[in-house]
Amino acid sequence: MNISNNIKFADIVFEGGGVKGIGLVGALKAFENNDYCWKNICGNSAGSIVAALVAVGYCAEEIKKLMLELDYTKITDKSHFNIPILSNTLNLLFKKGIYKGNYIENWVDEILSYKLKLTNKNKVTFGDLIIPEENGFLLSNKKYKRKYKLHIIATDISNGKMIILPEDIAEYGINPDDLQVSLAIRMSVSIPYFFQPVILNNINTNKKSFVVDGGVLSNYPVWLFDVNGVPRWPTIGFKLGGNKEIREHKITNILNFTSSIIETMLEAQDDIHIKEMDFLRTVKINTLDVKTTDFNIGSKEIIDLYNSGESCAKDFLKNWDTDYKRYQMLRSNSFK
Repeated sequence: MNISNNIKFADIVFEGGGVKGIGLVGALKAFENNDYCWKNICGNSAGSIVAALVAVGYCAEEIKKLMLELDYTKITDKSHFNIPILSNTLNLLFKKGIYKGNYIENWVDEILSYKLKLTNKNKVTFGDLIIPEENGFLLSNKKYKRKYKLHIIATDISNGKMIILPEDIAEYGINPDDLQVSLAIRMSVSIPYFFQPVILNNINTNKKSFVVDGGVLSNYPVWLFDVNGVPRWPTIGFKLGGNKEIREHKITNILNFTSSIIETMLEAQDDIHIKEMDFLRTVKINTLDVKTTDFNIGSKEIIDLYNSGESCAKDFLKNWDTDYKRYQMLRSNSFK
């Protein structure tokens, strides 16, 4: 990233959205060109992958290259026993998801370790992403630490709750510093029915929890870095599909029925549910009618999504100074 003397600090939150997450990278490029440097980073689902890459030091151009090189068809990894329809049904019944999700977890391990040039271990943990001498906390709760540069959202459906990683992993008997970033991402990208959930064994209670996509409860956690009073720097959110009309889904079989459920769950979060304050700090990225689960996406669509993200971010930045003043005014009024 080219950083000038006009460096601007901000926290950043990336929404989830499957393969549409490529648009997040283009938006990131526009902010890099305007000398932004990210302090705390959060992501959900596909946004958790982009968030982790940014946290270890990848710039937008490097992430774009990785996205172009990634074989998206391998993301839908099945077991060796693979008979069309039958294997899908069996995986849904017995594994709670069609695809294993191992490919994406291993890919993330590889690219994170490469960037940090780890020599004594293969997997990056949250302990590798601690901000020195940072003593702040999140959500007015001393449990959640700003010292972790990266936070990832997932959903524990066994206990019916959102989990904020790495801190909430302590409830399962695991030290947050030791949690592997790729495992947290694997939890966060586990789109229900499509990917098999991560099963966490609670060391303290010996009970199992099924963990899936954070978007089940909060696909756009732009609130995570909010503080009481005046923030040290703004939080900016990247939201996918902001300019796209909700599409009609054609349902003819159990697979596209399942797909339609997921698309509706992750995409049909109407903008009316976002507070006016959050609109002002949200980059709404036009995802060009690409579906969350379009795993057959080609290089042209990848480039188009990237360019769309960059264009939308440029438009956002034109009015950001004015919008942020408006945000600060609304925020101060909300505390009166």
